[in-house]
Amino acid sequence: MKPLIVGTRGSKLAILQAMEVKKQLKLSGFRCEIKTLSSLGDRSLGGDLSSKVGQFVHGIDEALIEGAVDITVHSAKDIPIEGMNGVNTLAYMERDVTSDLILANGIEEWPSLREVLESSRSKSLLSIMKSVPMKSKIGTVAGRRQSFLLSSRPDIIPISVRGHIETRMNRLIENLVEYLILAEVGISRLYNAGHISEEALELKALRIKEIDWPTAPGQGAIAVNCRVQDKGKFCELRTILNHIPTEEDVSKERSLLGLIGGGCLFPAGIKSDEGAITAAISPKDWRTRYSRGDTYKIHRYVGDYEGFNFTSNEAEEKYVQGFSKDSPKLVTTLTSDRLTSQLRKEGVPTLNVPVVKLRPLIDNWPVRFLEQFGVRSRWPILVLTSPFAAKCAVEVSKINPEIGNIPWLALGEGTQKACFEKGVTVSHCGMVGNSEQLLEYIASNVKRETSLYVPRSSKSDYRFIESLVEKGFSVEHWIAYENLSITPDTCSLSEEDVLLISSSSSAESWASNRLKVPKTVLSMGKSTTETVETIPYFVGCEVITLEEPTVDYITSFWESKVEGREIED
Repeated sequence: MKPLIVGTRGSKLAILQAMEVKKQLKLSGFRCEIKTLSSLGDRSLGGDLSSKVGQFVHGIDEALIEGAVDITVHSAKDIPIEGMNGVNTLAYMERDVTSDLILANGIEEWPSLREVLESSRSKSLLSIMKSVPMKSKIGTVAGRRQSFLLSSRPDIIPISVRGHIETRMNRLIENLVEYLILAEVGISRLYNAGHISEEALELKALRIKEIDWPTAPGQGAIAVNCRVQDKGKFCELRTILNHIPTEEDVSKERSLLGLIGGGCLFPAGIKSDEGAITAAISPKDWRTRYSRGDTYKIHRYVGDYEGFNFTSNEAEEKYVQGFSKDSPKLVTTLTSDRLTSQLRKEGVPTLNVPVVKLRPLIDNWPVRFLEQFGVRSRWPILVLTSPFAAKCAVEVSKINPEIGNIPWLALGEGTQKACFEKGVTVSHCGMVGNSEQLLEYIASNVKRETSLYVPRSSKSDYRFIESLVEKGFSVEHWIAYENLSITPDTCSLSEEDVLLISSSSSAESWASNRLKVPKTVLSMGKSTTETVETIPYFVGCEVITLEEPTVDYITSFWESKVEGREIED
């Protein structure tokens, strides 16, 4: 009798799961061979996991359809709700733990990962978040985890940490990320097999209570797939491998996920425990709301399977603020409403008057460049210095997948959110306000042997590029988008208003349009200030540089101006 060929991904965890299948079949007299295969998810370091349904499954199951393997082994949570033509789930093995763990490096009051794995203690999300500082960077690309986090703590910065579990924990050990959220089941299986290093076991960890943080549908269960035509032939395999209570629970979870219109990437946690349901469901537009500075609520359900009824009646909240003719207002040249809406909520009457239109130059972006770098550890980092550079990168990645596969580094929170709104979680966020600070961040956090790919504006100079080269980096750069001056439909300013100029090209366009300049001009970054100060049209106004163009800084400035006080250096 020919041995059964068992297909699986090549990670240690995936192989352990395949070996468990092999072990159970061997006990019943079946001979098996394990064949490792590669999936789309294994060939990317980018942060666009949230947009690629089935990326850890389809590549493996294609080998099944082609006849290269007889059965395939997956984590049940990764299998798309809609399935794959020609493929059937033959069995669900008995489910393991379903909780998520949050890991940190150096929080003394937290127990070690080893202690958590050897106990059953868990803590509420609220309690855990109290010990996480503002603006912390937390590594996770799963929409469910991101949406739950950001609903409770919108200040958090989600960071993409890709690779096998061991690789991700090493990123935490190396302080390349501050926190990490992982499924307990994967860590537990590796731990029991002796594949977790002593250093990783000394990381700090907490288990999140599942009432606050329900599992992804199918998490903790191993699924075995076969070809549709082989299901009858493999009925004995199903008898050996299938755990009926697990199958019933996972089927209920997947059924409810389909009922609310979601797939395996939908931001929902649904746990069935013998038909008792605990669910938490984020609104479909949660990503946009977070990126624009708005809040949202998680819809929750605790009850039986038959009584589940989900209807999202939450309408998007619009914040509308009028302007008094007699009161000063902040007029900005920003092209995005994110900062504007946040400032309005803080009581700063704000109006956007863009004077520049940015056009992507898609044909200028590099293509088919990864082969020269070989292994993924040598892949370059895409450095994004503005929200528009981020938007361009997202558009380009749709037709140029190698751009989407490499790690992205964002200047600051605005650029990070421009990526996030479009479905991409950056791998690095400088949390800085200008190119000088970004240079120092890169020099301190990126290895010199890592090449940097920098898309530039048609109006940018070479100072940032030259500074990176002086720091010892290899830099590839190109004109990725061009700045086009436009004339606004209307722009009414008084001398008491404040003008916020967001870029050098906006300063030039404001002057060329001969638009009114008030007494005070806020400038985003030193290079913008230098441009403003060299244009005669702005002579006579007070120019103040915003080193960190954040809501808090601008709000503080506004309050001091309204109250007649000067900003302290």
